[in-house]
Parts: sequence; structure tokens; C-alpha cells
Amino acid sequence: MLLFDGLLYLDVQKTGSTFVTAFLQACYRKPQIHYHQHARLRRALAPGTLGVISVREPLAQYRSLFRYGLDGKGGLYHRLKDQDLDEVYQPTQEGFETFVEILLAPESARLLHDSFGPVARKFGIGLMTYRHLLLAMKWPLATLKKLPRDQLHSAYPDLRIWRESLRQEHLTDDLRDLAARHPDLFDATAVEAFLAPRPKINPSARGAELSTDLSKPLMARLLERESLVYKTFYPEALAAHRARIG
Repeated sequence: MLLFDGLLYLDVQKTGSTFVTAFLQACYRKPQIHYHQHARLRRALAPGTLGVISVREPLAQYRSLFRYGLDGKGGLYHRLKDQDLDEVYQPTQEGFETFVEILLAPESARLLHDSFGPVARKFGIGLMTYRHLLLAMKWPLATLKKLPRDQLHSAYPDLRIWRESLRQEHLTDDLRDLAARHPDLFDATAVEAFLAPRPKINPSARGAELSTDLSKPLMARLLERESLVYKTFYPEALAAHRARIG
């Protein structure tokens, strides 16, 4: 979470948040108030604060997390290692699919995040949707505990604390558009200078050749578990994936 006077950025993991954070710190006109990487909102917001969240297609997030683990990095890698599951980290398509299967298995939820198990069982959501909800709503765990299991999708638009979203796949364009929609908040010269072409930040070194063409049953499970993120941000990708798997 990165809080400025007038703007709150919700920095979901593996969504280009390092780049977005650097962009905001370089281009936003008003003072920074607080920064705690990937933290939830735990304070009252001033009226009129603009909420911004970054997102990424869930399948791409799974692949990115797997590649990060191939380098022996990340909290998820260490959680799986503690459970003697780190042998899954092999730079092969089979290794990637086994990784996705582990993350989608209901019995794995308690291993992936301390509070994920009850929420996963109640709503049938996947890790990427869970990570999104932890930052997208104020007091997310208490809110999800009170929410009926069949009302997550319908209630989400009213529960979310963000108004603008940034897609990792179109990050430069989305950041430029964000600044254009709020010219009073951003220094236009700094925006253009920052968004000039530059090397990628924080790339994973291994697994670049891995395909996201998962088996049809596994892909169907992933789409079901991550449907909130797909329906909210990637409806066209969701339709394309469903058409592929039939």
C-alpha cells in the first residue's frame, strides 16, 4: 500500500507494482504519507482519495510466481519448501502444471496463506483472487467473514475501495491514461520522461519458455477459482480461454 495526499495505490503482488510505485513516487504532485509494500489498508481515508489498484491476468500470475520460485525467491516458494513441495520447481511444463494443481487444490489453501483456508472453502476462490481481495477491500477478512457465500461477485463492486485499475499487460498505456484523466495530480513532463522505454524491473531469469496452455480440466478449474478477477478485469481473456477448452 502506497498512500499519498489524495491517492491510495493498492500494490497487489506480481502485478507490476514495483514499476507503479516508482512511477507514482516520481510523477505524483502531492506528498507521500505512508508506504508498506503489499499491505492492507488499516486507516481511514480522507474524503475524495483516489483508489488505484494494479491487476494481472491470473494465469500469467501463476506463471510469474512459478518462474520467481525457480530462482528460489518469494514467500510462496519458502512456504512450499517448508512443506517439502519445492521439488515442483523444475523448469518444465510438467513442473508448472503440477505447481498450478497444488495451488488450486482446496487442501493447499492453508499452506499458501495463513488466513486463506476458510475464505477459499467458503467462496471457492483461488490464490490470485484472494490476494486481490486482501488489498481491494477495507478490512477484507472481517468483510468476507460476514458476506454470504453466494454474494461475493454481486457485492464486490460496492465493497471495493479502488476506482482506477492498472493492467500489468498494458501498464505504460494505463499509467499514461491515468495521468491524463487526473492532470491535477500528475506532472505531465515527469510522466512522459518516466514512461520512456526502459529495461524491465525485477524479471525472473528462468522458465521463459514455459507455456500457459494448461490441460483443459486444469484450465477449467483455474478459470472457476479466479473468475472474479477475470470477470472484473479480463472478460475477453475469459471468453477466449473458455472457447479453447470447450
